[in-house]
Parts: sequence; C-alpha cells; structure tokens
Amino acid sequence: MIVRIGDAELFGRDRTEHSDDHQRHYKRAMSLHLGLDVGGTNLKWAVVERESLEPRLVKTGLLPTDTREGERSVVRQLIEVARTVSGDIQGIESVGVGMPGVLDPTAGITRFIPNIPGHWDGVQVTDAIARAVEVPCHLINDARAFALAEHGLGAGRGATSMLGITLGTGVGGGLILDGRLHLGYQGTAGEFGHQTIVPDGPPCGCGNRGCLETFARASVIAAASGQPDAEAAVAAARAGDSRAQQAFRDAGRYLGIGVSNVVVLVGVDRVVLGGGVAAAGELLLGPIREELQRRVHVTDVARIEVVCGELGIWAGAIGAALHSSPVRLHAPHPDPLP
Repeated sequence: MIVRIGDAELFGRDRTEHSDDHQRHYKRAMSLHLGLDVGGTNLKWAVVERESLEPRLVKTGLLPTDTREGERSVVRQLIEVARTVSGDIQGIESVGVGMPGVLDPTAGITRFIPNIPGHWDGVQVTDAIARAVEVPCHLINDARAFALAEHGLGAGRGATSMLGITLGTGVGGGLILDGRLHLGYQGTAGEFGHQTIVPDGPPCGCGNRGCLETFARASVIAAASGQPDAEAAVAAARAGDSRAQQAFRDAGRYLGIGVSNVVVLVGVDRVVLGGGVAAAGELLLGPIREELQRRVHVTDVARIEVVCGELGIWAGAIGAALHSSPVRLHAPHPDPLP
C-alpha cells in the first residue's frame, strides 16, 4: 500500500484538483519524472514536473521499506511502486532510484549498501523497473540526489557551485560544479565523509582510518553527548546541556575542516546540509563557518553561504527524479575561446 502525502504545495503551486484537461496539459506541455528514494526504514517517492529548465514538485508519498526478503523484496517493492504511481499519474517519462552506499550507476547495479538488509553486491536494480513501466530508469547515490535536488529546487538555488552534505548514519555528499552534478570516475565523486581528516585516526567502515565520517556521524555525536541518539542530543544541546553542545562544536569543527578542503579545491560558493543530524542547525553551522574563516585564505569566504536544506525528507526522491530527466539544470558552457 502506498501512503499518500497528497499533492505538493511547495513552491506556491496547489495541485489539489486534477481535471482531465489538466492531465492533458501535462502530456502536451510538460514532462513528468518519478524519483524513488530507498532507505532502511522508508521508501519515499516524488513526481517532478519539468517545464523548460524550471522543475516543480507535483506529488509525494512514502511507505515502509519491505526488507523481509532482503534485496529481493526491496527491488520487488520498487517495481510495484513505480507501476502504481505511473498508473495513477499518466505521462511519467523516466524513473530515478536513489540508494545509499556504493553503486555502479552506469550499469544500474548496487555494490555495497550498508543500511538496508540484504546481499547487495551485484544486484541489478534498474532493468526490471524499466521493463515494468516501459520508460528509462537510472540509479544514483542518495547523497548525490540530495545535492541535485537542493540545487534545483531548494536551498542551493542560484549557486554556481555547491557542496551538499548529508548527515545521519553516515556522512555523504554531492558536488554541483558550474551548475552540473559532478559524478567523476565511476560516479563516486562527492564522498565528502570519506576524506581523511586525522591520519591514522579511528577505523572507518570503508576500510580507511581517520575519515571525517568517524567524527561527525549521528552515533558519534550521540555518544559524545551522552544521549541515546542524535535527536536526543539535539534536544539536550538546545536545552543548554554543555556536554551535548560541546559534541556538536567538535563535530562542526571537523565538518568545517572538510568543507574548507572542498572550498579550496573546487571553489564552491554554497554549502547545504541535510539529513537527520542537520536538524541541529546553528549548533553545526556556526562551527563550520568559524573553521572556514580560520582556514580558507585563498578566496573570499564571506561570500560562501553555509545553510540547511529546504526539502526535508523528500530531497532524495526529488533528486532521483531530476537525475532521470533528460533536461539539465544548467545553462550550457560557453564555447571555449579560440
């Protein structure tokens, strides 16, 4: 069963009524794209409308992720949701699937999915969905999808280059460079949480030591706060608990070092934080900005914005839909000078 959240009213468009004429208008003048965002707890979906270069959110929904049979039931559920939504909303032209972990986006295959039960090495995700709904299907890392969504419809709008950071069970990231989602070699560009911050530091699940993720993921912040989870840590810090406040300052400092490295290397002008831990807001944003001021001297950091995302839990699904769309969210590069 799909739990309907209802027609989206984000961005000032109320879609509470869909007449036949309205549906025909979709088919004639606009393109519709479905994004599926798979997590260990919920599967979220979003339909995004593309009209010229301006994307708009049409409808969203969520349901519990079916992990009873591991990867088999998850992929089967993706197919069922794609079929149901495509039947309900006519004219969907493509499907995007966002998932955490290590993926082969070109082949549509998962390699390592840390937080969704199942044996995910070598699982083909996109082909069966494409056959079921008879439209192209594309795979994207969920943090890259977050960055794409926030740049197109959220807190990253108007930025030339943007770093998106997802903070939760792990620390992920995505890069928008000169208006384009930058995937790099094998689609792995933007793994913000797996840059080395402390040589020979704590072991990381990726096999390295001293990764940024080992200092800023949710469980580390919660433990340093003396709280059962990150949500409780945020509440304690806001209530004035000095231990929790220090935990966020420390995590923000490490995040700020990582952000400084990215700013120096690729020159982003905006940084957008998302994920559950980003609910801490200024508890993290303040220390990140302080580290930028302290460490970056090759560019004007006063012009670099560090903000929280605007799209909430829907960012991953929206980004997956945008990734599947053939319309790009950037103006073409100018021709090279002779």
